[in-house]
Amino acid sequence: MSDKTPEQVLMGDLAGRIAKNPERAKKIGGVFEFVLEGEHGGTWHLDLNVPVVRAGAAEKMNVRIRMKAEDFVAVSEGRLNPMVAFTTGRLKVEGNVAMAIKLQQVLSPQGW
Repeated sequence: MSDKTPEQVLMGDLAGRIAKNPERAKKIGGVFEFVLEGEHGGTWHLDLNVPVVRAGAAEKMNVRIRMKAEDFVAVSEGRLNPMVAFTTGRLKVEGNVAMAIKLQQVLSPQGW
C-alpha cells in the first residue's frame, strides 16, 4: 500500500510528467475528470490540450473517471491493472471510452 494521496499523484507526479513532455500530452489531447471517493478523495481534472492538472471539476470534459481514491493511487503506481479495475467495476468511465484507454499512457510512469 502506498502513502501517496491522489492529490500527490495528480498535482505532483502527473503534473511533473506532463510538464517535462507537454507536446506528447497535447498529442493525446482531451479533458479528463477524476471523481475519487473515500479518504483523500475529491475531484480533479487533467486537460491535455493545454496541458494542465487542476483541482475541481472540468467545465467541459471528454471522459469522467469514477473510482475509490486508493484504487486510483494503485493504478497510477502499477499495482492495479486499469482493465481489471474496469471489468470488476472498481473503475467507472463516463464519456469517450476510447479516449479513456489513452489515459493509461499518461497515468503509468512506465508509459510516459
